[in-house]
Formats: sequence, structure tokens, C-alpha cells
Amino acid sequence: MFNAEPPPPSAAAPRPLKGDEPPDNNDYGTLFDALPIGAYRSRPDGVMLRANPALARLNGYASTDALCLAVHDLERGWYIDPDRRAQFRSRLERDGLLSGFVSEVRRYANGERIWISENAHVVRRADGSVAYYEGTVEDISERVHAQSALARNERYLREIAEHIPGMAYRVQFPADSTHAPHYTFVSTGVYSLYGVSAEALMADPQVLRQFRHPDDAERVDVEVAAAVAEQRNLTVAFRILVRGRIKWVQMSSSAVISDGGDQLRVGVMLDVTSQRQSEAFRRERDRAESAQRHMIQFLSRVSHELRTPLNAINGFAQLIEMEPGTPDRQRRWAHTLLSSGRHLLDMVNDVLDLTGAQSGMVAVTPGDVDVHAVLHEAWGMVQADAQARQLRYAGPDPASAGLQVRADRRRLLQVLTNLLSNAVKYNRPGGPLTVDLQRDDGQVLIAVTDGGAGMSAEQLLRLFSPFDRLGAQHSTVPGTGLGLALSRQLAEAMGGSLHASSPPGGGCTFTLSLPMVEGGMPPGDTTVSSTDRGRP
Repeated sequence: MFNAEPPPPSAAAPRPLKGDEPPDNNDYGTLFDALPIGAYRSRPDGVMLRANPALARLNGYASTDALCLAVHDLERGWYIDPDRRAQFRSRLERDGLLSGFVSEVRRYANGERIWISENAHVVRRADGSVAYYEGTVEDISERVHAQSALARNERYLREIAEHIPGMAYRVQFPADSTHAPHYTFVSTGVYSLYGVSAEALMADPQVLRQFRHPDDAERVDVEVAAAVAEQRNLTVAFRILVRGRIKWVQMSSSAVISDGGDQLRVGVMLDVTSQRQSEAFRRERDRAESAQRHMIQFLSRVSHELRTPLNAINGFAQLIEMEPGTPDRQRRWAHTLLSSGRHLLDMVNDVLDLTGAQSGMVAVTPGDVDVHAVLHEAWGMVQADAQARQLRYAGPDPASAGLQVRADRRRLLQVLTNLLSNAVKYNRPGGPLTVDLQRDDGQVLIAVTDGGAGMSAEQLLRLFSPFDRLGAQHSTVPGTGLGLALSRQLAEAMGGSLHASSPPGGGCTFTLSLPMVEGGMPPGDTTVSSTDRGRP
């Protein structure tokens, strides 16, 4: 874990001694006392023979005399781990030399815990027996604490990195360009992103490059090289190919220069595929909305331009038809021209209303509207056609009289007239046509049901699309394909909704929902129905 200490001054095997006493050498004694780190000579049983001033200071004493007076056995009770002394002696006597032996000990003077590194060797007598140990002691507490803090920070970094939804990394670019960059940290998130283990990337820094999309590989290399050269932050997005699937990733990193001049880049790589797809969908939606706005504007301009000449054509056709001297043949032509002109004018007006509703510019003036009164007026507009087809009409129950909705009366009349007109046109001869009213959670439901052929599920999906008549354009039933689309837009503009259903066996029901005016209906049953009432 720690670097080995330099060998002790007497690391070379000493000459055998004749006795226990150290050699009397003034130069040796001067060097021993002048060492900046602690030095000692002790017997195997722990009795200290000699200590230098640095060892006294390490143990909290001002002089060697104070140390010697206080401590007779320097190593007894010194090690925090009681087995450490036995390990020291075993390794030293086995090898004859010990280097970088790191232990946690207590200062004798105050019991403070510190970390030390010991170097020692054995001095033997001529007969091979151990005379004493000789060695050095260095206080490395700052180094150990710094390394512990570094290890702790590294552990925290790994714990944080594992919670990042992607890959966190640290890559080192050596100051010496002859050495290749290499990763010094990679989170396990690299596997979910690339399907590559962190160990594989640490072993081969180029392993991820093979996944880059061919169209992006060179661009990413250029941007990374520029960021490293300029020692600046980097953010770059690119595509990768993983198991046949294209992903978008975003790589972001910042640069730190180490004391040795190496550049360390710490960063993250995130999967941004969903964000890219959302952006693409948003752009497509914006383009579609823009195209729709341009279409609405175009239709609105064209409709306005068409309405003026159509009014003139219809007016002159009506004059020709009414002129007393007009021959019958020309009168029939004028009637056909007038009918076609009115149909075209109705379509132009519907287009204007529809484009206004779709653009949010439709004029809606909400008020309290009596549903029965508007239904009666709408039925009056289609009653002649219904009687011509001998339809059996059942209107709303009189018990619902006084029921009011919050709506624009003119627009409500327009919607109900359209629904009743469709129920007449698409009904079978002699079929039923009923109108039901219901109250439901603050809403009034107006249901118009016919006895026609009904619709398929696919037709119901296309029902409210402008100009789509679901094949009726090939029949004798007149229409523009705009009425239902416009009716739904108007219903929504009034704060309501319009839906259709067609049960098996035929017939269609269109349900218009509008906000109810509280207190607008007399007490009684909250549901009223017109089925089988048979009123004309």
C-alpha cells in the first residue's frame, strides 16, 4: 500500500561483534544523532540501547534523556495492534532486513495515535546470535491520512458514479505525448450503455471507438482532440451502434492539470436517445402544425374570394328563375344553376367556419340556452325532408322542459341542425329518429339516433375528418363532408364535445355534451328518454 522507505544507514550486513556494546565510532554517533527521522538500537527483548533526538521528539519528549527516563522498553505497548511487535520480530529475524514496515502506534508522552514506517536490520555476534536491532522510524501520519482521504474520495466517487444513468469516467492524457491516454476510473454504467465491462475499457481505452457511427467517428475525434489541446470543457453528441441498434449519447468532460503536467478529464456519457427522438417528434409536429396553419389560411382566403362571385351568380340565377317571361327550359337550367350555386356557397361557408374554428378564431358568445327551444327550431328546418321520407320522429320528453346549457345559441342551432339533417339523410325510409336528453355530472347529453345502416369501426375513426364522406360521395345523398368536422369544432369551442357510436345491427348515435346551467331543470328524474314515445 505504501512506498518502501529508503534503506537504513546500516542496511549492508555489518561485521559480527564480539560483545553487546556498539562499536565506538564518533562519526557514526554524529550521523546517528543528526538523522532527521527517529533512529534506535534495541535488544530483541525490547530494551532500548540507544535513541536519537528525532525519535525522542516523535514520542513527544524534548530530549533523549527524557525519553530514556520515561521509557525503558520502547516497543512495549507502542503498537495499536498487539500482534504487530511479534510480526516485526518474525520478519526481521527471518530476513535479517525489514523495509517499509507500516504500523499505527501511540506517542509515549501523550498517547496520541500516529502512523509510522520502520526500516530495521539485525546485528549479529560472531557466533550468529542476535546482538541487537538497529533501525529508523518515520512519522508518515500525513501521508496515510492523505491516502485514506484519497481512497475515501475514490469510494465516494464510485458510489456516486453508480447512480448516474450512464457512464462516469476519468481519463488521463500524459504530458509525454509518446504515452497513450488511459482510463483511471470507469463506472459500471458503461455496460448498460455499450455492453462493455468497465474492466475491458480500463484494459483497452480504444474499445469504445468501434461502436461509433461511421458518419460521426471523425467529427468526435476532431472535437476531442481540440478540447484536449486547448484544455477546455467538452460537450459532444454522437451516435453509436450497439447490437444493431442506433443510440444517441452525449459526452461531457472537464479538464484538470496534475502537478506532473498530465491532463485529467473527468466526465459523463449519457444515453440521450429518447431526448433526440422527442426533439424529432417535436420538429415533425411543428412542421405539421405549420402546414395546417398555412392550409387553413389558404382555404380561408380562397373561401372569402369565392363567396362574393357566388353570391352574384346565385342572385342572377334566382332573377332568371323568377322572371315571368323565362322559357321553361331556361327556367330549369336556372333552377339547377341556383341549386348548385347554393350548395357551393354552403360549402364555402362551412370551410370558412371550419378554418375559423381550427385556428381558434371562431366567434362564440356563450349564454344560458334553452335546449328544448333550440331543438324545436332545428327540427323545423329538417321536418319537411323527414316527413317526405316518412321517418318516425320522437323528440325529447316534456319532463326535460326548462333544461338549459351554457352555449352560443346560434352555434348550437347550427350543430343540432347538422346532426338532425344527417339523421334524416342517412336513415332508411320509414326508419326511427329519436332525440334523448340526459344530465350527467354537470353536463347535458343530447343524443340523436337514426335507424340507418350504421358504420364500421374504421369508418368511425375517419368520421370527423374534413371532406371525408366515407364513400357517400358516390351515392345520391348530398353533402360536403364538412358538417361533422365543423360540428365537433364548434362543440369544443363551446366547452363541450361530440362523439359517435354505431352498435351492431345498424343505426348511429351522435352525442353532443355541453355544460349544464345549474337550476335550469325542474326537480325530478335526472334521466329522460324519448324512445318509443312516437310523438310527431
